[in-house]
Amino acid sequence: MPASSVSPVPGSTRLAPTPSGFLHAGNALNFLLTHQLARRTGASLRLRIDDLDAERERAAYVEDIFDSLAWLDIHPDVGPRDAVDLRLHWSQQLRIPRYRALADALRADDQVYACRCSRRQRSVLQATGQATCPCRTSGLDLDDEQLAWRVRIPEEELVTVHDLFGPSRSERPFALLPDPVVLQRSPDGRPRRPAYQLASLADDVDQGTTFIVRGQDLFPSTLVQLYLARVLGLAAFSGVRFAHHPLLLDDTGAKLSKSEGATSLRAMRLAGHGPQTLIAQADAMLRQLAAGA
Repeated sequence: MPASSVSPVPGSTRLAPTPSGFLHAGNALNFLLTHQLARRTGASLRLRIDDLDAERERAAYVEDIFDSLAWLDIHPDVGPRDAVDLRLHWSQQLRIPRYRALADALRADDQVYACRCSRRQRSVLQATGQATCPCRTSGLDLDDEQLAWRVRIPEEELVTVHDLFGPSRSERPFALLPDPVVLQRSPDGRPRRPAYQLASLADDVDQGTTFIVRGQDLFPSTLVQLYLARVLGLAAFSGVRFAHHPLLLDDTGAKLSKSEGATSLRAMRLAGHGPQTLIAQADAMLRQLAAGA
């Protein structure tokens, strides 16, 4: 695809893997798309390892990120060089006070409520047609460490997503991801951890991200983060442009998950395979995205 097919976007974009498993072909596709778009638009490419979930992190998973990028011949302009550099200078653990400050700002503006329900309990409710749980109106104690904080999204609220290739579109975040968690509960007594939606938003705003390449499964998160940016006064995020790409699926039609199976990049490397097939898939998908503009 010629460079002129993509509108120039000054600033930066990012790769944001999580070290919660070995990366798979779907992760590689996202990396390659982001890398190609950064190079074709002149944007800076940042590596941001989303390591907020320390309980699921393993040293081998962190190393796999760096090994996979090297295998794909992707060299970010900004970000950690190795696991030690990540821990000392780039870890999201170092930014928890920033995330907590945003959560507290939501609380001060009466945007959150305390919730005792697990993800499974909420899924059961939603399967019966109930978008939210009784906690939304129960007035539970926000200071109870065993309760999560959920953002109260107005049902009819619209947010606008600016597409990197096509026209903007407006959708209701409540319809796709009603009242997501912004502060995790901590039943084991540890301090509550800020949730992905808030941390990702804060990092993108503070790091000057101007466009984001995501899988289609993260479109609801895009809506939620745009809503959070609005209520938090983080105006810069409203101008971010997005490309939501199709997902790679396994033989059963399910999206790929992190594992040591045949689709893991680690397994491909150990088998002596190169990344050429994945690069070709990324090229084809980039043409598909541009053609849909």
